[in-house]
Amino acid sequence: MAKKSTPLAKTISRRSFFQKIGGFIANHWLLSSVPVAGAGVLGWAEFDTLSLKLQKWDLSYPNLPLALEGKTICQLSDLHLESLRISPENIRQSVMTQKPDLLVITGDIISTRTDLDKLAPYLSGLTAPFGNYVVMGNNDYSHLSRTLLKRYLQEFETLGWIPLLNDAAFLKQLNLWVIGIDDPATAHDEVDLAYQKVLSAQSTLTNSPFRLALAHSSDCLDDVAKHGADLLLTGHTHGGQIRLPGFGPLITNTYLGDLGFYEGYHVINGVPLYINTGIGESMIPLRFNVPPEIAFFTLHRGNEQPKHETR
Repeated sequence: MAKKSTPLAKTISRRSFFQKIGGFIANHWLLSSVPVAGAGVLGWAEFDTLSLKLQKWDLSYPNLPLALEGKTICQLSDLHLESLRISPENIRQSVMTQKPDLLVITGDIISTRTDLDKLAPYLSGLTAPFGNYVVMGNNDYSHLSRTLLKRYLQEFETLGWIPLLNDAAFLKQLNLWVIGIDDPATAHDEVDLAYQKVLSAQSTLTNSPFRLALAHSSDCLDDVAKHGADLLLTGHTHGGQIRLPGFGPLITNTYLGDLGFYEGYHVINGVPLYINTGIGESMIPLRFNVPPEIAFFTLHRGNEQPKHETR
């Protein structure tokens, strides 16, 4: 069930975020008055930045298609390969030892054209029997011309990943729709278009397929709720990336994040939603109190409450 959270008092801009972080580093007694403690805090941040966590979820649905019983979806998000220090081998081993049936990435893989050649080392060894799917994030669009974006998408296909830009793919063996919504943060999302094939096929499918929706940001939730989804996987927030002990995140960059929903599993407007804290970092090459994660969702038929463990 969705966690009840008090709305944040105000939205914090990037400028005020860096002012606050700068002030914290300059003035907080842990860092400025006690050098040993300051080194400890930086060591903690370094540890959090490199300590990849596996978030494992068991989700139950009364009408789950029988073909999906026990199947596992693996979600990666926000790799930010421009600054990522977690090795391709670490990510590959973390994913493949769990033997996922379906692999998805929910955006922000690279930020600049110089990062195009980093795709192969990280993605080429990741495979799943029912396919690999990817949607774009705001950083994927930030510094690429239309020509380079085309090359970028072709590189995914060469590596065995299927980009879904406001499009959907039906996996008949699983009775599953994978619905890819283009980046909401840069207004590339067209949810009606993403659902077009799904809605057109409704009259021809005798059994109700599972609807797995993918988007970089949860800001498309209202339109997704209008069409319906059994699971919406997103990222973008980084869980705040830097969270001082005893405080919430200073930046989440999403509407729901401002209301307190910036990571984890929630049910909002009837849509089961997961907000992945991501693997990489943006702007500041450190995480603090928000370790990187890869999420796994194993589906079951039944009425059990969601079960979760971290490894």
